[in-house]
Amino acid sequence: MDITSRYIRYNPLLVGKADLSEETQQLLLHSGLPQLTLDGEDVLGISFNPMPDMGLMSTWDELKTLLPIGYEWDEETAILGLEAGTGILYRIDVQSGEYAVMNSSIHLFQTFLRRYREIVQDHSQTNEPSVMTLEQVQAKLEAFRRGEIKPHLKKKEQSGRDEAVKQLRLFYTEKDPVSMLHEETWWSVVLEQLEDGLL
Repeated sequence: MDITSRYIRYNPLLVGKADLSEETQQLLLHSGLPQLTLDGEDVLGISFNPMPDMGLMSTWDELKTLLPIGYEWDEETAILGLEAGTGILYRIDVQSGEYAVMNSSIHLFQTFLRRYREIVQDHSQTNEPSVMTLEQVQAKLEAFRRGEIKPHLKKKEQSGRDEAVKQLRLFYTEKDPVSMLHEETWWSVVLEQLEDGLL
């Protein structure tokens, strides 16, 4: 499986305008954000991308100013942005303009992505690869909830996977409670899909 393939660095002028912590600036300007992949695909559709033409962006209610750092699936689905001054990571739905916290920092987001990738790598079924769009995953989750799809992992595999996902949930909740604040947060939805065998 492909691991980190490249590092993404950001525009110094935009990063400076965002007034982020020194640690976050160091990451964005010098170390770079690692573009994590799993079987050649971006992990959970997350692609880090400088997008300098966007500049700093304001949320629809103009309560937050964000430094765009990438997107989920594509630039027309959702933009990821770090809040100026705080460094909190938000996901902005491109169509609706709605936004929500993903993680308290980009550092925690990276850690969460790595942990997620490790669980999937360790407990994936090699004979059944699947790449789905966000809409396909949501439709499959709804079908699962209606009882139309039954999990098909063997008991032993399921038991180890269940325990790994349980530990992942505990880790996320302990390290960044805001990311798991309620069942609709981005990471809560990801974990529910893992628990239901959809990811």
